[in-house]
Amino acid sequence: MLSVTKRTVNLAIWAIKVFESPMILTEEPDAKVLASPSLQASDVTDVEAEFVADPFMMFHKSKYYLFFEVLDRSTGKGVIGLAISNDGKEWHYDRIVLRESYHLSYPYIVETEGDIFMLPESTEAGRVLLYKATNFPYDWVVSHELIEGSYLDASVFEYDRTWWMLAGTAGGNLHLFFSDSINGRWTEHPSSPMIVSNFHITRPAGRVIAGSHGVYRYAQDSLPYYGTQVRVFEITRLSRTEYEERELNTIIRGSEIDADWRKDGMHHIDQLKIKDHCWCVAVDGHYFRSENYLKWRFKRFIKSPISDLRKVYEQLKKQNVGV
Repeated sequence: MLSVTKRTVNLAIWAIKVFESPMILTEEPDAKVLASPSLQASDVTDVEAEFVADPFMMFHKSKYYLFFEVLDRSTGKGVIGLAISNDGKEWHYDRIVLRESYHLSYPYIVETEGDIFMLPESTEAGRVLLYKATNFPYDWVVSHELIEGSYLDASVFEYDRTWWMLAGTAGGNLHLFFSDSINGRWTEHPSSPMIVSNFHITRPAGRVIAGSHGVYRYAQDSLPYYGTQVRVFEITRLSRTEYEERELNTIIRGSEIDADWRKDGMHHIDQLKIKDHCWCVAVDGHYFRSENYLKWRFKRFIKSPISDLRKVYEQLKKQNVGV
């Protein structure tokens, strides 16, 4: 989420917007509903946040819960934060609810058979891990390892008495797996990877919507740079032997308006049905901010152990960045 030159770093500063829609989004929303963010880094109180992104929602016992990535500036790793709302409109930051030694993001929330699970991206761990809530929404433990491998933004959904998982890879591939249960044995689809070496349409961009209205997946368009826009596809045929889809639209993108919170791009959408003709929608967006590279590294690692600071110093020397 950044690019580096010899002297400067371009930081993508992400924020989150939540709004209502009368239907699932297959077309771009009115720009007015995206006028200002609902949650940003300055709302986070228990870590020094560089940004917030990847929102996923849940309605549970008369409250709305929003889980999202918080990039902890002191470690440079993602942790999972929580905000709570009584009405889905006014959100209040609560706390960090999950952190690991590896980077976490994309906290995909799903409830099934009375249990609540989270499937955060854990690519650094080299596994797709399923967390289970032991004290919702605050306490989570790893309940199952679903798949081994470095998959990006694994997204699960239930359709036609089968659990499905879409996941991307760093090489621009889209993989599909299926299982009889969310914590069961997962098998890769015979057509997987369905798409290869395409950075426009392979990386998942939020919750897959499956129901009587159809099955829709959302994909990050990562060109010309990461976090450009989101595109929506309707999955028209899905079985353990077949897969077909058709592209519908670009659903959200950067505003290209100077000083706007989403000027340079958007890359995530989650949608929660509240009642007929009422959906709660969460998206994220970013703008680029340039900083001096050395100062940025110093700020990020100032709270790190001395051994880590020495590593940073050696990296900077190799890059000949003013040390």
